[in-house]
Amino acid sequence: MPLQFVQTPYAVNNVGLTLTKQAGPFTYEPKLIARAFRGTLSFGGADNQFAFIWCRDEGKLYLDLNQNRDLTDDPAGVFDRSAGSPSYYQTFTNVQLTLRSPTGTCRLVTDLEFWQFGNNSTPTCTAESHSSWQGKVNLAGEDWQVGVVPNLAHGAEVCDGDGLLLRPWSRRDEAFSTSGSTFDAPVFSRKVFFGGHAYQLRWRPGTATAVMRPALEFAEQTVPLGEVRINGKFIKRLVLGGGEYLVLGDRPAATLKVPVGNYYPPDVLLEQNGVQAYRGSGPVGMPKSVAVTGRAPTVLAVGGPLTNSVITTRQGDVLRLNYQLIGAGGETYQLAVVDRSKPPEFAIYKGHRQVASGNFEFG
Repeated sequence: MPLQFVQTPYAVNNVGLTLTKQAGPFTYEPKLIARAFRGTLSFGGADNQFAFIWCRDEGKLYLDLNQNRDLTDDPAGVFDRSAGSPSYYQTFTNVQLTLRSPTGTCRLVTDLEFWQFGNNSTPTCTAESHSSWQGKVNLAGEDWQVGVVPNLAHGAEVCDGDGLLLRPWSRRDEAFSTSGSTFDAPVFSRKVFFGGHAYQLRWRPGTATAVMRPALEFAEQTVPLGEVRINGKFIKRLVLGGGEYLVLGDRPAATLKVPVGNYYPPDVLLEQNGVQAYRGSGPVGMPKSVAVTGRAPTVLAVGGPLTNSVITTRQGDVLRLNYQLIGAGGETYQLAVVDRSKPPEFAIYKGHRQVASGNFEFG
């Protein structure tokens, strides 16, 4: 299935770039009227190094788009910082790059964010990508939006650090990201189980005149399945990682068939009446505590309904109250969108008499 280059108004991933400082001026550079920081940004590999000059006081960025180390011949590589950003943190939007790889070149649209705390410190740079490769595929009679979100630190090649966009076609216009609480683009896996079927994925760069024209192929596989019973409600997407197959369950029923294997605790996204809450399984490498066999069903105590809960601890004369959202199995969730203007309230009673009240603070 061929994929198309798609630019989005929202960021689909965010990574820190390797920044190498250059002590002296470039041989060819514009006449500068302000202090400048010179260096090179790396988007993965020697072929994707871009020289730059950041004039912090002036709010300008000069980027060597054609990679010839001449900072005077790239008229499209001169950017002004976004309005309203402070001097120590500046954003330069709609930066369009061409990345190289052994299988061809590809476009990248990104925002670059430069940070510098103190005039003599080394800046850091973060890239927010606004582009990905996307397409539509029909599998087992269902339409899906699929795509690949390159990890900006890896250049143009697809690798295990990239995001795999995979969701029902009906949701194609919704914003997504490789991070946060959308769950639509988990880490790329070449073995995926979704829609009740197992697939082996193959990435084909599909170059034409040295420009990438990628495709993503789905080969259905036959795998032993086990039964998972979910005792919670309101699950929009459930993600099981750590096994041979990455398992994605959209609006799963109370009983779900998945490939036999050992998995990390699931990532769960809940939705009810337009309100979303989520939980993550934690860092990779934690114990694989979900065992799915072909024998007895595996019970997952996750999902709603959620219960507002307060954990109380005492430190000397101080009583600390921590607010938590508790799920069906005692797991904790976070709201995807928090309205900080309306913090949760609490009241403390001694018998029938209220002795204290207040609001929780965010953090």
